[in-house]
Amino acid sequence: MADIYIRTPDNNESRGPFDATKLQTLAEAGQVNPNTLFYDEDKEEWIPIALNEELNAAVFPQREKLSLKMGAPKTEQKDTKETSEEDPNDDGSKLTIEDMLNAAEGNTEERFELKQQQKSLERAAGLAAPILGIMMLASAITLIVPHLPQIKSIINSQSYATIVNHPVLMLGFVDAILAILLFLAATEVYPFIRGRAMIALGCGVYVGWAIGDPLLMALSVAAGLGIFIASISLSYRLTLVAAALGFGGNGYLTYLAINGRFTEFFSGLQFNFIAG
Repeated sequence: MADIYIRTPDNNESRGPFDATKLQTLAEAGQVNPNTLFYDEDKEEWIPIALNEELNAAVFPQREKLSLKMGAPKTEQKDTKETSEEDPNDDGSKLTIEDMLNAAEGNTEERFELKQQQKSLERAAGLAAPILGIMMLASAITLIVPHLPQIKSIINSQSYATIVNHPVLMLGFVDAILAILLFLAATEVYPFIRGRAMIALGCGVYVGWAIGDPLLMALSVAAGLGIFIASISLSYRLTLVAAALGFGGNGYLTYLAINGRFTEFFSGLQFNFIAG
């Protein structure tokens, strides 16, 4: 593997690119450990080196071999040349089955930590898509509901092409499509979701500022951050925090939209690209 970028779990600043040989050198210097995160281009997310067997074996090639050298068990047989020679590295300790299992499997505490981290990653990955789907569905309703009169007019006149005159309505339909894809676990849309989250945050803050509504600005920030964080989270707890932000922000915005809060404002955001 080439062009590998790494970072620590508690630091968002990445380093790289490195190749496996350079990472092995950094590992020997104590700057890289199995918990160090690397960017998996296939999954488009940061995961611990220990969870990638190929990279882990390349960066820590001697780990298992060295961990097994805990001292050879003494033998009382001295009738052969091999058994009569003393091992200068023998510290006289006897290995139990438990010792051998711990040696073969690595440090128990470290393995427990990795298992917990892997479990957190799996739970976060399992929750992210449906959580994002609900958020995007709420966003779609928020943008589409204020345009119901325009939608009715377009249908009655059968001038469907004039929908391009309503950019916010089109964005609402895009959100609805993204919600469907997320409910189908199409994680390939995550990069697009992140961009969409920033658009939601920026547009929401602008609309709140334009109509002089600080609450709307705060809700837009919560909604946008909730979507963005949920799409990049590697932690189960962080995913839950993102869900709270996203559900709270998007849910309340949907409530306001259903009650006609944005109808007048959105009706003024129309263009005449195509005559009706």
